[in-house]
Amino acid sequence: MKKIKTDVMIMGAGGAGARAAIAAADGGARVVVTSKDLFGKSGCTPVAMGGYAGMQAYPGDDWLLHFNDTVIGGGLMNNQRLVEILVKEARDQLFELEDWCAAFDRDEKGEIYLRQFGGHLVPRSCVSGDRTGREMMWALKRRCWGNDLIQIVDETYITKLLVNEGKIAGAMGVNLRTGNITVFECPVVILAAGGCGRNWHMTFSSKGKVGDGLRLAYEAGAELVDMEFFQIHPTGWLWPPAIRGRMVTESVRSEGGRLYNSNGERFMERYDPEKMELATRDYVSRCIYAEVKEGRGSEHGGVYLDVSHMPAEFIERRLGSVLETGLVGGIDIRKQQIEVIPEHHYQNGGVKINEYGETAVEGLYAAGEQTGGVHGGNRLGSNSLPDLLVFGRRAGEAAARYAKNAEAPEIQEHQVEEEVKSIRRPLENEKGLSPYALSKRLYDVMREEMGIVRNEKALTRCLDIIEEVSEDFAEVSVSGKSLKYNDAWVTAMEVTTRILVGKIMARASLMRTESRAALYREDYPNTNRSEWDKNIMISQENGQMKLETQPVVVTILPLEEVDLPKFPMPGGQ
Repeated sequence: MKKIKTDVMIMGAGGAGARAAIAAADGGARVVVTSKDLFGKSGCTPVAMGGYAGMQAYPGDDWLLHFNDTVIGGGLMNNQRLVEILVKEARDQLFELEDWCAAFDRDEKGEIYLRQFGGHLVPRSCVSGDRTGREMMWALKRRCWGNDLIQIVDETYITKLLVNEGKIAGAMGVNLRTGNITVFECPVVILAAGGCGRNWHMTFSSKGKVGDGLRLAYEAGAELVDMEFFQIHPTGWLWPPAIRGRMVTESVRSEGGRLYNSNGERFMERYDPEKMELATRDYVSRCIYAEVKEGRGSEHGGVYLDVSHMPAEFIERRLGSVLETGLVGGIDIRKQQIEVIPEHHYQNGGVKINEYGETAVEGLYAAGEQTGGVHGGNRLGSNSLPDLLVFGRRAGEAAARYAKNAEAPEIQEHQVEEEVKSIRRPLENEKGLSPYALSKRLYDVMREEMGIVRNEKALTRCLDIIEEVSEDFAEVSVSGKSLKYNDAWVTAMEVTTRILVGKIMARASLMRTESRAALYREDYPNTNRSEWDKNIMISQENGQMKLETQPVVVTILPLEEVDLPKFPMPGGQ
């Protein structure tokens, strides 16, 4: 067993984790960044294609307009204090990234090129072609590599947070390169491990994003919020099979891409004639669902996205990644339509934080997609990248301040011993159930019962299946006796996370008896403002899952003064 002592340990090496590491190190803290995969490659930031919202350079745009768009797009579920911070600080964070050698597109006048995304009333998002996240990540990685206070520990699966008398004392995990169990002794942990998109088989989320950080926070005593809201992205490659599931960035629609059904109709004219393809992601996804369900879908069960009316040079320059992906599969988007289908994309809810990234557990911080409150019930396109920088920096700075005055952590040995047994248990069951079989059952039920449209019967069945998988997990067995690059063991550990996160999401979805933002309940198809202008909080109490409601944090925009937009949908709004 290896021990690593540090001031701040960060779980997650994407944009939020890297920015938090830089801030914590700038505050004088020794930082260890752990990654389940490789630093800068395991997160979703490197594959984020679209843009970075918050420039507010368009005539008439300002932080308040961006604030209003974000809160209304989030179904009024957002923590307004967090949104205010996001829209006020995003611009400066972007220019700082440029100082660190990130390159963003500029127009012929040398000004930042602006792209308009769904739910934003004006163009306010800067881009680097359609590889914006990758450009950001390169700048952040270089900054981390040049700081002697930052240590990178790749390919390490964090399995438990160690807590002593309500305070963080460290964490435990497995180094997948060596198979050694590692204990991190530290008074501060920052969770930046991303969302849980890999609860579904068809998703844009990177490998390994099953919600490990959500589980660890919950088990340590933190609260989760808005877990019923999971964002569906309208456009994923449906055909050909070689590229099925890859993302077709919202940049395609932002730059003028059009959606058509099998009748050749630009169907968004019926649903939202003003915003068309640039309506919010949750709504466009449901419109596509309705077109397919009513028999107007494409040959393989989706709809068509067309950019062939654009100049070829423009597509090559602005949408190079999508063009390249299509060519790999034999589709030339300069001449051919793209067959697309909605896919699971982003965890809107997550760990409850305050403006400094603090959670309910002393010494535990969180940032990025892992957290809830910023985006409410539905994230607007291009709001995730500024979220990573703004709250990654804030969490890192606050963590460094806390670590400077914190006492040396005292790790309770019985916690370590119990976790070692838990880690090794699947290896010691000589005969038992395959973790891959349990994993498939979870994938199947999440696809069938926790998709774009939900209802009480489906959610109840989902909970029943999850409970069966949970009971069966005691008999799980993995091949080999080593933890070194043991994919079966990793799958088993991810099943434990997916069981808990799936249960939380299903129970929260059942509790909210309305449709709002990213949650569409066909048995409750309308929004019930009188009863549900409030958040659902999830926590653990005496070993049991507790769900309760709390008023939305309102600082600027009184909820009673806002009418959520209503659009025609089968069976409801």
